[in-house]
Amino acid sequence: MILENEHRRFYDRLRAKIEDFIHKQGQGRIDGATQYILLAPDLFVLFARLMQDRRVPAKTKAIAGAVVAYFISPLDIIPELVFGPLGYLDDIVLAVYALNRILQQVDRSIILEHWNGEENLFDVVREVLMKAEDLVGRRVFAAIKRRFKR
Repeated sequence: MILENEHRRFYDRLRAKIEDFIHKQGQGRIDGATQYILLAPDLFVLFARLMQDRRVPAKTKAIAGAVVAYFISPLDIIPELVFGPLGYLDDIVLAVYALNRILQQVDRSIILEHWNGEENLFDVVREVLMKAEDLVGRRVFAAIKRRFKR
């Protein structure tokens, strides 16, 4: 599925920003978070594609749209404007938390069609959910979970 131009530009900018940040940091202080930060562009693309897929129910598309909007928004719990690419950690945790719900509503094969990441998507979901509090802190993770109780 082809990404809309707006999503493609965001993906390209995000990938470049993260790669530049990691290059500048070297193998130093962000080693633990680096592997997760690199998930951001692939998760963004996954949700943008789910929004466009006719096989995905409208309710699920609404969740996917909320995740895409959260990625694009400069105002979120951990703002990228303040924290740089480390600010995408809350976006990633929110996306994975949403994806965990979507996996209960949409056939896994449909979701996998849209996944471009190198990692096993289901392992990513499990691992990020297990480490969510370590990645973003207890309060931020609680705020993310509250967004999905509405």
